[in-house]
Amino acid sequence: MKSIPLTFLKSFLGINGFFITFLVMIFGFEQSVPSGALGGIAAAFLASTLGKWVYTKRFLKKNGISIQDYRYIDKNLKEAKVKIKRLQKAQFQVRSLGAFKQILELNRLARRIYAIVRKEPKKFYQSEQFFFYHLDSVVELSEKYTYLATQPIKNDQVFQSIKDAKRTLHSLEDSLQEDLMSVLSNDIQTLDFELDVARKNKK
Repeated sequence: MKSIPLTFLKSFLGINGFFITFLVMIFGFEQSVPSGALGGIAAAFLASTLGKWVYTKRFLKKNGISIQDYRYIDKNLKEAKVKIKRLQKAQFQVRSLGAFKQILELNRLARRIYAIVRKEPKKFYQSEQFFFYHLDSVVELSEKYTYLATQPIKNDQVFQSIKDAKRTLHSLEDSLQEDLMSVLSNDIQTLDFELDVARKNKK
């Protein structure tokens, strides 16, 4: 929920709360500068906190989730962000162009699902397979694949392990595509419905 609008709102309210209170205390109540500054700091904190509270209430209402749900979702989003960073790191450790493109696509799909759920937290429950299973598998397998691919020793066993990893990563790419479709399913259904209505109205 720490978005640019929230950060801007907190800063805006905090700065204005400080200066308005400071000026009122200095010129309206003839307080000393230190007293005015302390009052301004207190007002800035209260204004910023109130702004965050109002923003949070509106955000949760808009998304139809409780604060308990959001805390649970936010925890999983933070964990997913760390895993996606690991996937990005693995992407730049591979030496094969084909493997780079493969992990790049996995990375793109993972970041897309993450971004959608971050923006609309209620969609988390449509993508639990991604957060609890598929993302873990993608990250761990990508790291093992890049580790084996960068080893100086290449024998039949290593080559077979690399080949198996590539095949499994391809399968996981299909899984992530299905996860993305699951997250977008309601939007697709809504669009199809609106198109049907538009066609009927046109007739």
